[in-house]
Amino acid sequence: MALPPWTVDLLRRGVADLARQATDPETAQNLKDQASKLVEELPRAAREKVDTILKQAEASAAPFRDAWAGTSAFQGPQSLINGAGNLSHERGSGVAVDPSVLAAAAPYLMGDCSLSHDRRNTQPVERFLSEPCGTDVQVLVVNSFDAGLSLIGQCGRRAGRILVPRCCAVPLRSGSPACLADELQRWTGGAVREVGTSDGIQESDLVDAMGGCPSRSFGGQRTTTLVRLPKECCTLDVESRRKHGVSEIVVAPSARLLGASTEGCCSAAGLIRAGADAALIGGGVLTGTPGMGILIGRSEWMKVWNEDPRVSMLQAPDAMAAMLNAAALLACDNNLPVDRLIAASESNLQDRAERLATQLSGIDGVTSAVVTQDSATMPLESGKLPSRQVLVRVNTSSPAVVVERLTKGDTCLLVEPSDDGVAIDLRWVTPDQQAKISQLFAAAIH
Repeated sequence: MALPPWTVDLLRRGVADLARQATDPETAQNLKDQASKLVEELPRAAREKVDTILKQAEASAAPFRDAWAGTSAFQGPQSLINGAGNLSHERGSGVAVDPSVLAAAAPYLMGDCSLSHDRRNTQPVERFLSEPCGTDVQVLVVNSFDAGLSLIGQCGRRAGRILVPRCCAVPLRSGSPACLADELQRWTGGAVREVGTSDGIQESDLVDAMGGCPSRSFGGQRTTTLVRLPKECCTLDVESRRKHGVSEIVVAPSARLLGASTEGCCSAAGLIRAGADAALIGGGVLTGTPGMGILIGRSEWMKVWNEDPRVSMLQAPDAMAAMLNAAALLACDNNLPVDRLIAASESNLQDRAERLATQLSGIDGVTSAVVTQDSATMPLESGKLPSRQVLVRVNTSSPAVVVERLTKGDTCLLVEPSDDGVAIDLRWVTPDQQAKISQLFAAAIH
């Protein structure tokens, strides 16, 4: 007796779905045994069809099963605990993206969500930012910070020109010697000119660079854009700049979306409120998002980008914009993961450091573990925060060897070596992460 087509289809979908869920080898084997018994009771024709389905399902589940068993060549990412005290460590910050931010992207990634053509996918974050900025703003999310730089570089093409203060001749990002002018030069092909001195920029420097030719509006044949870093010496009087028709874009690889700058870190909202026409910031730990480029500007200034066909090639997917919207909502309440770490009091860090020192002192090979009080650092020149460290001295290996061992394995613990031992800074470590440190340290010194 032949099975009805709907029965065969039901078996196919059911078995394939169960096989996809079977990441445990034992569970997968039990599923296969049960399915084999079921197949034996079916007529021959149906049995052959179901047997084929089982083989296909098993093959599709193999990568998940191998990854679970550790037999796959695929190398998964390490969990990162940042005990180095440097939020912008080259290996990463160790601060996770909030689950609500990741959840905001899920509908777009699964493909069951879309936006109408007349609705901007950044409207929520624009609503959050308009009041702190003191004006209506528009936000453009691009795939990366470099993509944002390339977009700014378009201001120097054709009849436009880009001016960069000489006091911005500092590395734009840690680990790279390239300065702001160098990066823009790479995207514009020669329309970048440095002005002023290493001490700052004056109105006369602007007039000399323009050669007596006033800048025109966006629709004119000649535009001048001052692109600078968020440094006080780079600031030019807003009235003087606008008198000559010069736009200003502030480039800040590490900045917050909004909020107070009590810890010395600038925010995009603060830059716009101070007079900048736009600000380009990089997505990351301070914005509470994955890596992306975020261009925030006054609505009248941003209109030119809405008409530029190159924007569509650089614009990030809706999923990334959704994550930015969710992160901005958290930033309004100072509830980003990094905000919670910044808000930790010195007494809280002191108590945690004393508990960790007690735990580490009980490990064989550790001669002492004492609490110290050096500062933790924010990205680049953003500032420092008071912190607590546990300085661990060992008699089994040199501090450099212990530090190297701690970066291996499924969980990477970033710490700093010194002549006295190994320092574990707790400013950027969550309590959940701290619970793993003693076990990791014990494994590293044996």
